[in-house]
Amino acid sequence: MNWHDKDFGGWSMEKSCFDYIRQLLPEGKTILEFGSGYVTGELSKYYTMYSVENYEEWVDRYDSTYIYAPIKFYDGTFITPSIPENLGWYNPDIVKENLPKKYDLILIDGPNGERYGRGGFYKYLDWFNTAVPIVFDDVNREPERILMEKVSKKIGRDYVISEDDMFGVII
Repeated sequence: MNWHDKDFGGWSMEKSCFDYIRQLLPEGKTILEFGSGYVTGELSKYYTMYSVENYEEWVDRYDSTYIYAPIKFYDGTFITPSIPENLGWYNPDIVKENLPKKYDLILIDGPNGERYGRGGFYKYLDWFNTAVPIVFDDVNREPERILMEKVSKKIGRDYVISEDDMFGVII
């Protein structure tokens, strides 16, 4: 590992996912991401970024248009009943009101899947342009993999999982 890779992995996206996005999406395009962090800064060197973020301390940390949307907990009904981690999602009113009009890729890397869950993306799927590639980070964890599978089935497009099993994409 060289020094460029030191902040990939762990809490951050794997370098393999970053490299995949770089190969898939031409420079200058727009990414709508859910969850921001170190990789936001790296992607912003090549793309216009819109970042939905629930942690105020991460807002405006990198070159992105941030949409600060604190977690809104569900009323007891889960998106995926078999996955209790789906406790809430970004405040949907804030997300819907601030979505960019156009984007070329959606990156699902938040909110924290182990704490809140990412099922809100599925619940509000009709708000998004699902004709663009959708990248799901952390599909090595069951809730994130199930989310990707459900989205794939609902929009009628296949998914692929990376060789390292860390991310998946609906192309």
